[in-house]
Amino acid sequence: MQHKGLNKHLCYGSTAEKDKICTYEAFSLAEMLCVLLIMSFIAIGLPAIHFKKTELKTKRSLHGRYECYYEGNQLTQYTVNEDGAATGPTAVSQCKFKPPKNAIFFMVHAVGGGGGASSGVSGGGTASCTPKTVAESYNRNQANDFPQWLKDVQGAGQLPPPTVDDKYNTEVTGCVAEIRYGNGGKAGETISMFFPRLNNVEIVMNPGRGGALGGAGAQTTVKIGDAEMKAAGGSGGGSGSSTETLWFDSTDSICKVTDNGSREPDASDFGTNIEMDFGTKMISKMASACAGGGGAGGFSSTNGTLTKYTVNGVDVTAYVKKTACQAKIACATGENDTGAAQSGRNGAVVILW
Repeated sequence: MQHKGLNKHLCYGSTAEKDKICTYEAFSLAEMLCVLLIMSFIAIGLPAIHFKKTELKTKRSLHGRYECYYEGNQLTQYTVNEDGAATGPTAVSQCKFKPPKNAIFFMVHAVGGGGGASSGVSGGGTASCTPKTVAESYNRNQANDFPQWLKDVQGAGQLPPPTVDDKYNTEVTGCVAEIRYGNGGKAGETISMFFPRLNNVEIVMNPGRGGALGGAGAQTTVKIGDAEMKAAGGSGGGSGSSTETLWFDSTDSICKVTDNGSREPDASDFGTNIEMDFGTKMISKMASACAGGGGAGGFSSTNGTLTKYTVNGVDVTAYVKKTACQAKIACATGENDTGAAQSGRNGAVVILW
């Protein structure tokens, strides 16, 4: 029994002594170094083994975009990836898309059809202009009371000398017209959804059509397996109208109508979501980012002689600044604002991965 105990440990010195010394069996330094060497070889080989096992699992498909939209009145679909490989545009009766299996995420954006502008004003016509002359006198020392056109002349340093009683006798000659304009339509609803993966499903899309004059836009639907996204159409501009009495071609100009907030179309925010990707290989084929926008209200223009401004008998028309129209309905297409009432813009669906 004593011999077995010595195999485990060996102690010497009295148990009462604080410096009692015991020796135990253990690995030698050489043995420990051999073990560490073996472990280092194993550690070096692990990354290569891990990479081989996970390489196929993490490999993804190329990024891409799919678009379902109306080209004029024709429903169209188009697909392109980040290498520039494209399918379409292709005319279809219904948009269908099979998601790539190895794509790691999908963003689905949809917008409903925009509402049409007011049907009360078709616009684009010409309203009659009635001749008119307005004479006013202004005190030289009361410049704050000057109308804007007279301030323009003063700012240009072209005011003629005042009269002996320090007056500026002004005369505005031209014609005025009463312009009718309609309300713009509202944009369709924009919705976006994120999906981590879409395996073994087919996406079926029906973009809503833009509303006719006075009418609401149609709903856009996107069916993803058993799930369904719905983007409501925008409301129409109704049948109402408003009027504005304006001097023809003056600072009080037709721009007051063309830039009037109530006739401007309600712009859709869809274009900010779909990453048009100009300058890359994934260029959008949609004509513009205006999908789902409301239609602009119509208005009539006018004709007549140019407005003439005189101060103390001196013609100062050339120094009166004209207000520049903002033409806010141009959207991304650069289209001209002809004054004709517009129907709503069609809805669309864009899928990014």
